[in-house]
Amino acid sequence: MSLTVVRMARPSRDWQETYVRVKKGQRLVVDAEGAWSPDLGNRTGWCGGDGVPSLIAGGEFTMPGANVGALVGRIGGGDATVLALGHRYDNIAQDDGVLFIAMNEHEGRRNQAGSLLVTIILFDADEE
Repeated sequence: MSLTVVRMARPSRDWQETYVRVKKGQRLVVDAEGAWSPDLGNRTGWCGGDGVPSLIAGGEFTMPGANVGALVGRIGGGDATVLALGHRYDNIAQDDGVLFIAMNEHEGRRNQAGSLLVTIILFDADEE
């Protein structure tokens, strides 16, 4: 049996709780649709869940090395591994906990726009 939940992701670096509890070993699928814009200084740069192409995040971003503005997630508390979800993520969960989502954004930037519609599908571990 699977569970499907739809959430609106705000364009923010702050972690947003999805209220979806994931168990290690479950297949987790995340699809993101829509457009949002990270804070790019004096301009707006719309992108989807994959973030701004070829604009790689530095050390003060939620997930350094991933695209600026990409949809990211984590399963569990503040020390959990950050996952690059992008517009489509399909993988086996490596941790237990609640799924949180956010925009891959710089620590000090607060001028974002738009939103993403995020569909989360969770399969039981024995449904492979």
